[in-house]
Amino acid sequence: MSDTLVFGTPPLPAGRPAVGDPCLLLGPVQLAPGGPADPLEPAPAEDLRTHLDRLGPRPTGSPALMTALDEAHLTGQGGAHVPVTAKWRRALTGRGPLTVVANGAESEPVAAKDGTLLRQRPHLVLDGLMIAAEALGAERAVVWLHGDDHGARQALLAALRERPWVLGHPAVEILDGPVHYLAGEASAIARAVHGGPALPTVRRHPQPGAPRTLVHNVETLARVALLARGQAPTGTRVLTVLGEGRAVVEVDARTTFADVLVDLGWTEAPQAVLLGGYGGMWARWARVAHLAVDESALAAEGLTLGAGVIAPLGAWACGVHQTAGLLGYLASMSARQCGPCVFGLPSLAEGMTALAAGRSGDGVARLLADAAIVEGRGACHHPDGATRLVASAVSTFADDVAAHAAGRPCGAGDIAWPGVDS
Repeated sequence: MSDTLVFGTPPLPAGRPAVGDPCLLLGPVQLAPGGPADPLEPAPAEDLRTHLDRLGPRPTGSPALMTALDEAHLTGQGGAHVPVTAKWRRALTGRGPLTVVANGAESEPVAAKDGTLLRQRPHLVLDGLMIAAEALGAERAVVWLHGDDHGARQALLAALRERPWVLGHPAVEILDGPVHYLAGEASAIARAVHGGPALPTVRRHPQPGAPRTLVHNVETLARVALLARGQAPTGTRVLTVLGEGRAVVEVDARTTFADVLVDLGWTEAPQAVLLGGYGGMWARWARVAHLAVDESALAAEGLTLGAGVIAPLGAWACGVHQTAGLLGYLASMSARQCGPCVFGLPSLAEGMTALAAGRSGDGVARLLADAAIVEGRGACHHPDGATRLVASAVSTFADDVAAHAAGRPCGAGDIAWPGVDS
C-alpha cells in the first residue's frame, strides 16, 4: 500500500463541480513537507496592474459592509470559524485605539494555505486589510508573519511598493513574530503588536479604554475584499494536504475528502485523517470519505477542518505512535503560563508514549482522566488542542489502543511529521 500521497498532474482535473469566478488562488502548488510556503516550482504571482484589471479599484471600507458580510455568512478562515461581523461588532464596542491585523503566521507546522495566498495574491489580502481598517476606523493596519517566512515578506513588500500611499489612511506595517507554534494565536498577536510577548493572553475581560486589536486570517480578508466589490461568495475551500510533500489546492466546498485525495494521486484508502493540524482531531477514513469539505457539513458531524489541513494516515502506520509524537510536539510548544501547559501537556505526551510502547497498564483510563483535568483549564486554548487530539485518537484507533494497552505494541513504522522527533 502507498504510505504517502503522490501528487498527480494536473492536481485539479476537470470534472469537479464548477467553483465560479472569482476564486482565491491563481493555481495549486506543491511544497516541501514543512516550513514556509515556498513552492517547489515557480508559481504565478499577481501584480497590481493584473489585480486591478481583474477586479477594478478597491472600494472604500464602510460599516455598511457588515450587511453584505452577514448575508454571505462569512466566517473566519483561521480555524475557529467565528462569524466575521461578530468580531467587527465586538471591536466597535471598545473605546481604545484599534489595530486591525492580517494574520499570515500559520502556526500549524504543515499549514501553508495562507502563505500561498500571500505569495500569489498579496494585493487581494492588502485590499481586505485596508477595507476592514477603514470600515472600523482603525488607527493601525498590520500584517503579522512568522519570522522565517521570507517569501511572504518579499511578496508583501513588492506589493506595497506598487501601491500609492493615500493621505488619511493608515500605512500598512509588516511585523515578524517568533517562529513558534503559539505565535499565530490571536491573543498572542494582540499582545505582541502592542509591545508585549507573543504569548496567548490569560482568559480575562479587556479593560475599558484599553487598545483594541482585531485579528483576521489573511484568507478571511481576501474574501472580505471580494465581497466588498459585490462579488458573490466563492463557494470554495482552500486546503493544505499533507503527503509526500504538501499540496495547497482550492476546491469547491461540495468536493468530498475522497475526491481531494484521488485528485492528488492517492490510490489506496488511508485508515484515518488528521483534520486541522497537530492541534486538530483524528477521524476514521470511513467516517469522512463521503463528506464534503464544507465546514458547516463537517460541523453537523462533530468535525472541523480548522485551518484547512488534511493529513492522511496510511494503513501501515500506527495512529497511537503518531499521536504520541504529536503530543510531544505540542508539549514542547507550551506557553508555560499555567499548570495545564507546564505539567498537563507533558503528562499527556508521556502517557501516550507509554501506551504506544505497550507499557501503560491502566494507561488509557489514566490518559483520559488526565485529559479531562486539562480540558478547558488552561490560561489559553493551547492545552485544549492536545486534549482534543487525545480523545479523537482513543476513539479513532480504538482497536490499536486496546492492543497496546494489553501489552501488544504493533511496531509500525514512523512518519516524518515536520518538527516532530520520531
